[in-house]
Amino acid sequence: MQKLNILISHTSVYKKSGWGRIFPLAKGLAKQGQQVTIITTNTNFSLFTKRKIIDNVNIIIFPEIIPSRVSRMGFGFLSLFLEMLHVVFHKYDVVQSDNGHRPLAGMPCRLSKRLHKSVYVAEWYDWYGKGGQYDTKKKLFKILLGWYELKYEIKDKKVADGVVVLSEVLRERAKTFKTEDKIVKIHGGADVLSIPFVKENSVLKLKYDIDEDTLTFGYINAKGFNISEVLPLANAIINNNESMKIKILIFGDSQIDFSILPQKFREHIVSFGWVDFSKDYEKLLCVDVFFLFKKEDLRSKAGWPNCIGDYIACGRHILIDPVGEVIDFAKKYSFPFIMTSKSEIDIWAKVKYIAKEIASLKEERIMIRKLAEDVISWESKSKELLSFYLYLLEHG
Repeated sequence: MQKLNILISHTSVYKKSGWGRIFPLAKGLAKQGQQVTIITTNTNFSLFTKRKIIDNVNIIIFPEIIPSRVSRMGFGFLSLFLEMLHVVFHKYDVVQSDNGHRPLAGMPCRLSKRLHKSVYVAEWYDWYGKGGQYDTKKKLFKILLGWYELKYEIKDKKVADGVVVLSEVLRERAKTFKTEDKIVKIHGGADVLSIPFVKENSVLKLKYDIDEDTLTFGYINAKGFNISEVLPLANAIINNNESMKIKILIFGDSQIDFSILPQKFREHIVSFGWVDFSKDYEKLLCVDVFFLFKKEDLRSKAGWPNCIGDYIACGRHILIDPVGEVIDFAKKYSFPFIMTSKSEIDIWAKVKYIAKEIASLKEERIMIRKLAEDVISWESKSKELLSFYLYLLEHG
């Protein structure tokens, strides 16, 4: 197989915002014998470039002098200059951006394509324009950067040789300006390398001060705690539960002060904050059943919830009201999913079912983990990505 020199340009700072997708893909590509480099930005003020090699992936962390919250969004200054300088003096066969409409991700790739004739692959995570993510932005962002966001969401994808989408909604959008063979859909994967499988988790619960007979539900959100996605389950528990011991375990960056929430809500919540799967996987495995309640809107339909792969990697069932791209996936692989509506009555009925059938559900965890390992692992996704690279290289 042809050995490629591949660059992946990260929008945000090291280990944040999309890192959970690009790094596992990079590891998978490296495992297939490819030379892979990720360029990213330091999380804090810095004047020096750092280099790491992790799992055979070269990671270059460029310094930045503007506030982290700005560079997290892909609008660095010093880091952008140094990234552009890097691609001037380093030739890559393939360059890939994870959010190419933001300068830190897209501009180095577009420059490499122009200077070195690199094949440029742009990932398209979400509907960033009007009707989607743009509508959620603050007024100041729209005034200062809104024009750039709206212009480059599409322009960047037009420049790219190939586009990786996460949903049929985005595939149809991409088909308005790209031929179908230059578009590929690759969902998020399951991190089976970082997350080991543990079928019985009673001992782990005790380690984290949770009674072993407590029924635990889990929720991961890398972009910050979204209370609207937790309320359907929380309300069902608060308004109906009298005797069952139930906890909701929250993972991810949290900007919510839980002390302002009603006591009845707080007593069921355990916030673990952001977790590094390679170090803190035991916290995830304290969960009996994960849950996912997305709004029925364009943003949810256009994207793919990366947490699905994490949940399945843990070998756990998912209580879900499917939205968008997840609907067909849940039909194809139905056994990990416990279907519900967002109705409080229906959710509570499913909670009681889970409590009653927890022993048999634990037996099914082996089959769920096998799905993660054999079908949706990040290694499998990286093979799909490499095939796309090779096709674009061959067909121009």
